[in-house]
Amino acid sequence: MVINADSFKDQYKDKSKEEILNEFYENYVEIEKLKKKLRRYENPHTPSSKDVKKNRCNFVSLTGLPVGKKTGYKGATRKIKEPTDFVNCFDSICSQCGKHNEPKKIKEKTYEEIPDPQPTKIVKVTWGVYGCKCGHHWESKPVEVPDTGLFGKNMQAQITLLRFDDRLPLRKTISAIERQYKTTLTSKAVYDITKRVADKATPEYEKIKRKIRRTTNLHIDETKIKVQGKIYWLWVFRSKKNVFFVIHKKRNRTVLDEVLGYHYAGIIICNGLSAYEEYTKYLQRCWAHILRETKEMAEKHEDAKPMHQWMKDLFAVVKSVSVKDPLNQRQKLYDKCILEMKQLIQIYSSYQHLSTVITTIKNGLNFWFTRIIHPQIEPTNNNGERSL
Repeated sequence: MVINADSFKDQYKDKSKEEILNEFYENYVEIEKLKKKLRRYENPHTPSSKDVKKNRCNFVSLTGLPVGKKTGYKGATRKIKEPTDFVNCFDSICSQCGKHNEPKKIKEKTYEEIPDPQPTKIVKVTWGVYGCKCGHHWESKPVEVPDTGLFGKNMQAQITLLRFDDRLPLRKTISAIERQYKTTLTSKAVYDITKRVADKATPEYEKIKRKIRRTTNLHIDETKIKVQGKIYWLWVFRSKKNVFFVIHKKRNRTVLDEVLGYHYAGIIICNGLSAYEEYTKYLQRCWAHILRETKEMAEKHEDAKPMHQWMKDLFAVVKSVSVKDPLNQRQKLYDKCILEMKQLIQIYSSYQHLSTVITTIKNGLNFWFTRIIHPQIEPTNNNGERSL
């Protein structure tokens, strides 16, 4: 947008100084509100997957959204799979004169196809109930027969996937099932089915939670999620082999107590939420978060560039440690890094415009270098963020 200087002057020549100041103040307040709103989407804690600046592609649609492959993406040809069905089609009779002909050339093509919509199978199962003289009783009921309800396990699983994995509303879930399998459902039936699947999956869910409690280190993160229009918190607990999700109203220590119990002895890799420090002292603060914050300060302020470089150097030290290094050597390095971090805090505490990021560094002082003592853990919480 280009502003003409003369028209700008004409706009204010008849206004008093007080009117101009009032208008300036109103514009200033409006700009600050817009800045605050913008920071919800562009801030140091925005993961790279949601960074619009980095997610560039070659084309932009009329809606302004990127389409097509990203710039620089090499691409790959889809591999042809082994065929499961074979069709041979040879028509050697000429449609004009009726003579028989041999093909001059043989062509072939392999492609993928899905079956036509299949009607639902209506299965009637009969089984026996037995009682032995020894006192033992049993039934020969097939395992695929559902315990309750009129729908089989495959149907229940498909409805649940459509409802939650594909995030279809009730109306579209019913429509999809009717289109694909020629069967009708009601909203109540869909709700009952998903409830049965949840009840059936609960023992496995609890089993994963018990495994999570026994792990020596965990990546934990949390983010907002809407449930029927209300804000809840989606928590993720990720170990090397398991991922455990919890949706909870709260974002405090209560969730950690409920999931991990009151005496979890492992190390937690996390962000700066105070609930983690209240729960345990065995923490590794995420370096990705703090480096994004110091980088943002360095981009805005020239005097913050040495601080950002200093933090990057410390991070390089944290990453360099190996389980093969002797413990006494790692302890000395840990003490040295703590001392160096204290010097950084002392030097930059006097910079008023850096007070927020320095406070963050200071609050996590005891948790930035845990990996030096325990090099088997990660220095960032990227695994937790990726799971979310």
